[in-house]
Amino acid sequence: MLKNLYQRFNLKKIIILGLIVRLISWPWIYHGDVNATYWWGKFASEFNWRGYYDWLYFGGHGQPDQPMINIYYNWAVRQIYLFFYHIFWYLNIHIPVFPSNFMQWYFLNGNQYLLKIPMIIADLFIVYFCYKFTKSKKIALILALFPPLIYNSAVWGSGDSIINLLALLAIYFFWKKKYFTGIIFYLFSVLYKSSLLIWAPIILIILIKNKISSKKIILSGVFLLSLIYLVCLPFNPIEINPLIWFFQTMLTKILPGVMDQISANAMNFWALLYGLKPRVDNFLFLGFINVRLFSILICFILYLHQILKLNKNYSKKSLLLSLVSLSMITFTFMTRMHERYSFPALIPLLLLSHFDHRFVKYFITLSVTHLINVYSGWWTPNIPPLVNLLDNDFVVRLISFINIIITLKLVFFNLDIKNTHNNHHQPPPPKRH
Repeated sequence: MLKNLYQRFNLKKIIILGLIVRLISWPWIYHGDVNATYWWGKFASEFNWRGYYDWLYFGGHGQPDQPMINIYYNWAVRQIYLFFYHIFWYLNIHIPVFPSNFMQWYFLNGNQYLLKIPMIIADLFIVYFCYKFTKSKKIALILALFPPLIYNSAVWGSGDSIINLLALLAIYFFWKKKYFTGIIFYLFSVLYKSSLLIWAPIILIILIKNKISSKKIILSGVFLLSLIYLVCLPFNPIEINPLIWFFQTMLTKILPGVMDQISANAMNFWALLYGLKPRVDNFLFLGFINVRLFSILICFILYLHQILKLNKNYSKKSLLLSLVSLSMITFTFMTRMHERYSFPALIPLLLLSHFDHRFVKYFITLSVTHLINVYSGWWTPNIPPLVNLLDNDFVVRLISFINIIITLKLVFFNLDIKNTHNNHHQPPPPKRH
């Protein structure tokens, strides 16, 4: 049935279908996280940016814990909101038939809903990118109708599609030896939200395998620092060098996060042990090592294993597997993980499943566990029987256990070096006599 469906669709129709589904979902609701970004954009619009992270008082609206591109994004959407607000207000005053209830809705919620529009657009670009990468209408149609993608962007308003699109494009351009383009996309991903900083070691392996010259390394480094300088210049206090301020801010205010809990609603290794009840990650694990430090140590060891494996067996498939594995290692074993943080594994895992059908079962399972985890705690839509089933400590630990098992299977999956292309099912060539 699915085969007949996507054969009747061309890429344009698939993208239009994806847009329609998201526009239907878009005006339904938004998560409370969107309110925080609304206030960040409002404050960025009304106050001077200099000192935004340092002394601007946000009251009860949440101190900004996301990097500078995120603030630019919220500010830009705020300007769009204000532009249309003045138009709608003029129409409301001068045209009696104009629905005043709409004006009231737009005043209260318009900015928040506009924040989700670029996320929906990013979804569609992901569909287009994955189609171009695989030449598969089936992959494009799956993503156009992919529930986790729709739920995170059009319903929740999380922005995960934006950072994943930018980071995937960066990996692609680094792989194609277009280093400056890759730097721009990766930096914008990390400076919108730092989640995919974990992919940096994979970029290092790509550069090594591409045999990048010393000259290119120096030029790329200068280009990277120049971009960082320009991005953070409007925010840093005058008395501090912008680059020094940037690294201080990232290390002390952005990367640590604001929820120093052992699990911030992520169904992972720590949820298996302790459940999802809030608990600060500063106690000793088994009485001898700080939990936060222990989680970082586990991830470091598994990261190193993955990077060495990628370096030894470098191919398109192993590159995609490394993106999936590092994402799931972080989600599964790092403390302070949120429910959405298994999302970065899903798109590269779908691409990997296209080239190797052995990964389809992992993609389907992780898509389901991700959607359950994102639904958990927010309960939107509120379906009481489903809430009663999932809001259960046994179910939480079961899903956590499944995520751990799949993570370990992916980490220790042995890709045959001879089978790194689409034709991995072809028989070996005949022996010569």
